[in-house]
Amino acid sequence: MKKSHKIFPILLLLMATFSLAGFGCSWTNGGAQDAITKPVVLQWWRSEGSLADFNKIIAQYKQIHPNVSIKYQTIRPEEYESKVKEALLAQRGPDIISLPNNSLPGWQEILAPLPPTITLPFIEMQGMIKKEPVAVMKTNTTMNLRTLNERFVSVVANDAVIKEKIYGLPLHLDTLLLVYNKDLLNGAEIPTPPITWTDFKNASIKITKLDKQGQILQSGSALGEADSVPYAADILSALMLQNGTPMTDAQGTRTTFSNSVKSGEQKYTPGADALRFYTDFANPAKETFSWSREESSAWQAFASGKTAFTFAYWRDIPSLKLLAPKISLGISTFPQIDNSSKPSYFANYPLEAVIKSTKYPNEAWDFIQFITKNESVATYLKTSKQPTANSSLVNSQVDDFDLAIPAKQILNAKSWYHGYNQKLANNAFLSMIRQVNAGGDLEAALEFGAAQVDQTLTPPKK
Repeated sequence: MKKSHKIFPILLLLMATFSLAGFGCSWTNGGAQDAITKPVVLQWWRSEGSLADFNKIIAQYKQIHPNVSIKYQTIRPEEYESKVKEALLAQRGPDIISLPNNSLPGWQEILAPLPPTITLPFIEMQGMIKKEPVAVMKTNTTMNLRTLNERFVSVVANDAVIKEKIYGLPLHLDTLLLVYNKDLLNGAEIPTPPITWTDFKNASIKITKLDKQGQILQSGSALGEADSVPYAADILSALMLQNGTPMTDAQGTRTTFSNSVKSGEQKYTPGADALRFYTDFANPAKETFSWSREESSAWQAFASGKTAFTFAYWRDIPSLKLLAPKISLGISTFPQIDNSSKPSYFANYPLEAVIKSTKYPNEAWDFIQFITKNESVATYLKTSKQPTANSSLVNSQVDDFDLAIPAKQILNAKSWYHGYNQKLANNAFLSMIRQVNAGGDLEAALEFGAAQVDQTLTPPKK
């Protein structure tokens, strides 16, 4: 009896400890016990999505890391960069941020790369006869470059790796899509959306209607301008990548998209060819003329039923459907160059990265690795209905009725590095378009744009 009385207070003490930690279990490691009871709050800032998309995956993570809480915050895309920088200057977080895939090197100085190993307390089920949750301290090897290339589609390594170090991981991958008005195509007796740019051009010409003064009554495609076409710079970049335009040198320190290349005995400038093709849709002297600077926003024109073709990312489709509820909206793959040996689709997606100044680099990187692994990210993708960046999940999405079209583009997604100032690079492409549409020389506009982008490829002075 005396022995049992001595044991009873010890059991009460253990139960109280478990209650504080949120577990009715035993601890086998003093260091793990101390660590697992210390609360860690990770501030995660993103410019898209919502906490509801991650509730299940966060709950799964907390089962093995019960002391880690995620404080999720969505910030409007146009305010995101400034808000993050303001918060970092004020030393008030965040710990994890979401950055455009083509901008990571520009943020490198304030980011922490994925370390080779991570040591953290875990909850594991242990026991020979009866499995019970136990706190253990573990050191795990993190993802290496080989694993990165195996797990994700090829464009990810191009965007996420800087000098052999991983600086970000993706939850999904978005690419430019063709959006079309089914009724306008049917009216022009065009049975299927165009697959090639020749098909696209011919369909646009057929649908476009002008009055006697040459004003557009009905637009085949909202293309060719800089300011009224969403993602104009991305569309032009996509055209350049498709026709083999070299965008930058191998080191990413200077632009090459204004350079000429040699094919046999002939020299030509593929970047100029892409710029010409794009701007021809806004040139009244060309048969492809279908859009002008007097037109409203491309998406507004599409919503009003005046335009047959526009371009958007998968993430934009819900908003477009709300904007155009009366339009029979269809989506198709981004058009390709005729007889191209390999398709090319322009990638624009976020990478989850860790801030260097965080108090919890191990926890932050462990969380990112957890949510982006195949088993976990499948939960997020099912909830959010986003195209995957994980190679092993592509085929299942190709068979999905809703995601089939964006999923078809994932394996051949491409991008290029925009330098230390993504906005400057984007504006440089828009300036090229404006110059040509104002009657400027193609080559001169291209050289001007290259000089502007070169400025952002140079590290800013400290």
